[in-house]
Amino acid sequence: MTYYNRRQFITRSTLGFAGAAMGLSALGRGTAHAANVSGYKALVGIMLKGGMDHNDTILPVDAPSYDALKGVRPGLFSAYDSDSVESSRNRENILALNPTNAARFAGRQFGLPRELSGIHAMFEAGDAAIIGNVGPLLEPVNREDFETGRVQLPKRIFSHNDQQSTWMALDTEGVRKGWGGQFADAVLNADASANPLYAAVTATSPDIFLAGERVRAFLVPEIGRELSLDSQRLRSYLGRGDDSDAARVKLDTYFRKQSFDHDSLFRQDAVAMAGRGIDDQLAFSRQVSAAAPLATIFPNTDIGRQLGGIAQAMSLRTVLGVNRQVFYASKGGFDTHDAQVTSLPNLHQDLDEAVAAFQAAMLELGLWNDVILFTMSEFGRTMVDNGDGCDHGWGGHQFVMGGSVRGQEIYGDIPEIDTSHPQYTRNRTRLIPTTSVEQHAAALGGWFGLDSGELARVFPNLSRFDDGALNFV
Repeated sequence: MTYYNRRQFITRSTLGFAGAAMGLSALGRGTAHAANVSGYKALVGIMLKGGMDHNDTILPVDAPSYDALKGVRPGLFSAYDSDSVESSRNRENILALNPTNAARFAGRQFGLPRELSGIHAMFEAGDAAIIGNVGPLLEPVNREDFETGRVQLPKRIFSHNDQQSTWMALDTEGVRKGWGGQFADAVLNADASANPLYAAVTATSPDIFLAGERVRAFLVPEIGRELSLDSQRLRSYLGRGDDSDAARVKLDTYFRKQSFDHDSLFRQDAVAMAGRGIDDQLAFSRQVSAAAPLATIFPNTDIGRQLGGIAQAMSLRTVLGVNRQVFYASKGGFDTHDAQVTSLPNLHQDLDEAVAAFQAAMLELGLWNDVILFTMSEFGRTMVDNGDGCDHGWGGHQFVMGGSVRGQEIYGDIPEIDTSHPQYTRNRTRLIPTTSVEQHAAALGGWFGLDSGELARVFPNLSRFDDGALNFV
């Protein structure tokens, strides 16, 4: 059993109201590091939960590759009715990409489904790039390595929760720090004037991505929504009679636990932290109410509202006293074992519309060159279908977007559609990653301001890979 003293309890506790970060101002700042914190920069990670099918996202456009994929996915192509001139998976209807490094792929060509038209436009304009075949790795692996067990492999490769955790924190469930939170820690240690409360911000459940030594995820409301205990705003919930204000006071007292007397120092700390959390959230809401609203209209979808809330928080960066922020959003539904033909296009469209609105908001705020938005997903999916869906895979393809991204390029690798290729497992042709999450994340961290020493501390396996392979920033 692990025992914590009172100080450790305060530091590690996740207690609080609405996931707010609490009690951080009392924590020590530690040794200064070398992170570059000049100007404003923000990272926005979107976790696509369930395992997005990369084979149905980055699609082949050249006839030989298209026919090869159609040959190993007859069920899915049939379900899409791909021979129809109206089908989104008809080769003529795929939005062709024109990467500047097309020569690398020896005549193979790629495209996006029409539901990703906004991201396609960003790619063609040089504001988006594709990271091919990225996934959790401890060291380089191919099929023979995988089959013989002669190299270390990540634990529980095909498990949803464990691989989400590994993507965000480099280990399975139970790990305590995510690399997003550690990025925020590094810049806070380098900038004594920064406000730690708003360094790591989520618009959804905090997950492990934003957990650090000093930072905890601060929850911001989705755009158009506001957290408040104000009696006027709660009348619809607490009634409009004479007792509504009294009910509001009781509710506030309950949340803050002010009616409880405790001799335990741990309980007293928890009560104080909960109260500060409520105050922090209400203070943020007041800042939102006082600010000019964004002109950009975000789609009324879960991911649209989340990215809208993040954009709204960025608009307050000066008032909040932050030069570096790490944000987190998520979208579920990508576990497409079946009915992929009806579900994935809708998921793609929701993501695309939200990302397009986010770009518009960043341009409105003059921040598009200062923000990188990137996708994550616990794994890709099998190349071989199972009828109208596909199963858990390993490597997958991801997007990075922003004005400072060296876009219109495919980084990493997109292996040929060939079941005998050494980067696929024999069993159901799972793609074995050629680029590690640590390489991918370290490139983001370098842009964010971390130096090589800080990156090496966050990513213990980075030295086993080519640290110059991903120069997308």
